Amino acid sequence: MSIGAIICLTGCDEPATEAPPRDVVAALTREQPLHERRWIEVRDKVSLARWLASREARRDVAPDAPEVAVIGGLIAEADHRFTEAPRMIANRAVQVQEMLGERGVAISPRAVIEDMVAVAEGAEQERAGFGETCQHYVTSRLGGASREQAVAALRRQPLPTAREGDGAP
Repeated sequence: MSIGAIICLTGCDEPATEAPPRDVVAALTREQPLHERRWIEVRDKVSLARWLASREARRDVAPDAPEVAVIGGLIAEADHRFTEAPRMIANRAVQVQEMLGERGVAISPRAVIEDMVAVAEGAEQERAGFGETCQHYVTSRLGGASREQAVAALRRQPLPTAREGDGAP
């Protein structure tokens, strides 16, 4: 197309075309449902507890759903016991779920956080690294340990400290 044609198209006195119907615009700009998101980025302004509860339910749950409050409490407890921020804890729990799921071990992110909190209960040292603790947990689970066995084994050893720059997505 020539420059003259472009100028004519943009500057002609023809009436503007009608805007697309609202339902088309809504369909094209709709965000991915919360339960289908694989990760939460720093810029995302979503409730981590609602995201995890929605993933678990396989549908978007209401912000005031009871499971959102329960998972929110778990995230807060993990935030208190581990060095990573809540977003990292939630993302790491999903990552552990996916890693174990690929090997036939079914677990929810909620259960991962519950297990990590159980491992950290009573720990006398400074806050530990959630990611590092998860790595030991995954190794134990893939080695055939049940949830209870993996938690018990990890509670018998000092919690791993966070490594410098530990920051998964």
